[in-house]
Amino acid sequence: MVFGVIVFWSAGNTIYVWRVEGLLSTALSRALRRLHSERERDPVPLELRGWSWDRPPVQPPAYLGLGVSDVAYRYCPTLRDVWLRRRGVRGEARGPVATGKAVHEVFHRVAVDLRRELARGSRVDDAYVKLYRGAPRRVGGYGWWAVRLYRLLALAWAGEAAGRSLFNGGWGLGWLPMLTEYLVDGSPLGLSSQLRVDAVGEAGVVVEVKYGLGPSRRHMAALAGYALALEADAEAPVDYGILVYVNGVPDGEPRIRVEPVYIGPRLREEFLRLRDEAIDTILQGEPPRATGCSENCPFYRACWG
Repeated sequence: MVFGVIVFWSAGNTIYVWRVEGLLSTALSRALRRLHSERERDPVPLELRGWSWDRPPVQPPAYLGLGVSDVAYRYCPTLRDVWLRRRGVRGEARGPVATGKAVHEVFHRVAVDLRRELARGSRVDDAYVKLYRGAPRRVGGYGWWAVRLYRLLALAWAGEAAGRSLFNGGWGLGWLPMLTEYLVDGSPLGLSSQLRVDAVGEAGVVVEVKYGLGPSRRHMAALAGYALALEADAEAPVDYGILVYVNGVPDGEPRIRVEPVYIGPRLREEFLRLRDEAIDTILQGEPPRATGCSENCPFYRACWG
């Protein structure tokens, strides 16, 4: 299993990375340092910060309340899925989409459960045992793989909490569980007023959890969308993101790959271009049905009956 558990914090212009021995590879640590170098070589101009929402290019051509996934992922090449969703049609999670939703739910539940137990004053080892035993009840409905993933995440994050406690650093759960399913208002950017970011870590690092092998350019563009929305909401820079890829499920052993991303000017420009294209397409009226649609599309029945 490939796995990284990391804590970001910053002082001045320096990014520090704290690692739990054995859980963060040397390659990932070097990659994080490289991101800092990328930021120095290619800084984000003020006009590409989310707080510049009142002027181009961040200012949207219209305010349609789009989701970041509507803009970046392009499930349907004609954007008919976005048009249907805006008209109240509910999609059906099927195939990989259903598995991806389950993966998100597992991450969210274990983060919330562990933080709750520690906030109640439980010892780290007692909290982990409780989560381990309760995993089938919490996520067993998704399958045995979800129980396994829940337990592995609980072990990794409890181990980090124990390590920080031993070194008198106070309990903390690192980069992913700081704030899960974080709600942010993206309306100044023409996005939804209730965007849900998978997680926000220390120093405002934005996290996106995906089901698949990765990495994907569209996933990086989605990170840029969330970063822009966070900047518009909090007026603080968000320069770094993490893509967490879960694969090996539902038929095998869960495996996790972590990809750090510098959310630089080009990614921001790409997301804004995709957003403007999506808005223009929807304003033109009903998009046509695509050809060669997969039956795993959540809106397959809505389009084809």
